[in-house]
Amino acid sequence: MSVARNLATATAILLALTTGARAETVVTIGELDWPGARAIEEVLRQVMETHLDVTVETISAAQEALYEALDKGDGSVDVVADMWVDHLPQQMAAYVVPGSRETILLNETPYLGTEGIFVPDYVAAMGVTKLADLAKPEVAALFDTDGNGLGEMWAGAVGWESTNHTAVRGKTYGFDQTMEYTTVDQAVVLGQIADAIAAKKPIAFYYWTPEWVHAAYKLYRLEEPEFDGYAAESAKGSERYKADGCYTFYQPGERDDWLEASTISCGQPPTRVHVAHSRALADRAPEVSQFLKQVTFDADTVNAWIYATEVEQVPVEEVASAWIAANPAIVEGQWLAGLK
Repeated sequence: MSVARNLATATAILLALTTGARAETVVTIGELDWPGARAIEEVLRQVMETHLDVTVETISAAQEALYEALDKGDGSVDVVADMWVDHLPQQMAAYVVPGSRETILLNETPYLGTEGIFVPDYVAAMGVTKLADLAKPEVAALFDTDGNGLGEMWAGAVGWESTNHTAVRGKTYGFDQTMEYTTVDQAVVLGQIADAIAAKKPIAFYYWTPEWVHAAYKLYRLEEPEFDGYAAESAKGSERYKADGCYTFYQPGERDDWLEASTISCGQPPTRVHVAHSRALADRAPEVSQFLKQVTFDADTVNAWIYATEVEQVPVEEVASAWIAANPAIVEGQWLAGLK
């Protein structure tokens, strides 16, 4: 009887020790506030908890604070799941690139986010394929819904940096003389897009990927000359800087004559979007770090996740679990390759 009791006691101690060890392996994801990021965060959480035997927690904070916490390496934030690195030059220079503090690590293969002016595919089939086409009066007339002689296009919402980029493009390509810009809220323009496509009417608008509209509709990004470099002084020191590059953009806060001084005569290059994690996590949980380096997504997949959560109103937990179950070759064959 005493042997059995001792065995039971030993088993209980072993279980307690094992449970305690597992509880100590906590990975904290810094939450971002856009749908694509939330979906990626949930997929990472489920894979890590299921396959890597860790507990995943989340915390919300301003973006800048999240990267500062990754740099600090104290475990308050271990992972930022959707880092748009080309929009964060200060953080890259401080924490990521060789010669910096090198306290933030990125996954090996980013997915690409894009921006531009889009039209439905049936408008492209009418011969409207280039952004410069909007400077032609006969083309602009296709988008004139109020009969004032100017076409309409959504430039972006009030206060968005992209809205100013559209204004600079209009000045450079000449469609500021043939098109007028609307700056209604995003929710309003989404309704306008849905109505126009349902009626097969022309519509032009600024948008980006990943977003659910690309999973819902067949859209065409109006073509621009290929990007060859950022030329503004603020881009000096970056790998995409070129003194005579095609993309010169100044913020209104940088100079009063920002519109006159800016020139955009090419497309904006794709933005590289990485999963970022703290180097301190690599020391604390090397297998988790290896997994995070091997993770990779694509914009079409993220588009579909956003559509499911935002339009179909499927809980993000269900979207993530269904995708993981349907893609073992990616999750287990690629992301977890080489791990126990």
